[in-house]
Amino acid sequence: MITELIIGTLTILTSTAVMIAFVLVTLRLVRRAETNYSDHRPGIWQFFWLLSSAVVMVLLANTVCVWIWAILFHSLGVFPSLEEAVYFSMVSFTTVGYGDVVVEHSWRVLSGFVSVNGLLAFGVFTAVLIEIIRGLSDRYLPRR
Repeated sequence: MITELIIGTLTILTSTAVMIAFVLVTLRLVRRAETNYSDHRPGIWQFFWLLSSAVVMVLLANTVCVWIWAILFHSLGVFPSLEEAVYFSMVSFTTVGYGDVVVEHSWRVLSGFVSVNGLLAFGVFTAVLIEIIRGLSDRYLPRR
């Protein structure tokens, strides 16, 4: 169990570093795009493209995190195929947990870390998207 706790903690830290990197890149891209419109109020299409870009970055970050877990599970021999490892990681990361693919008894503590990581990721990225939406809507969508 100690091994699982160490591996799980290190993997969550790695995944968190990925999330932070994507958050910083996303915020920088949005702010850089905003400076291009500093002399006028851009329209709805600019708002749409900036927000869409932020959403794509969030999806990419979540995908990278799922792959980190999948590669870990596959390299530990928990799942015989990478497809099964990706499926389990995605289902666990999103906390859906269908139960059609499960880990051996000896790795079940580690599998719980995937869900914890997913909850953390979705919380962080929800906060980031709300902040981006709030900032963009104040600037790009005038109140009447």
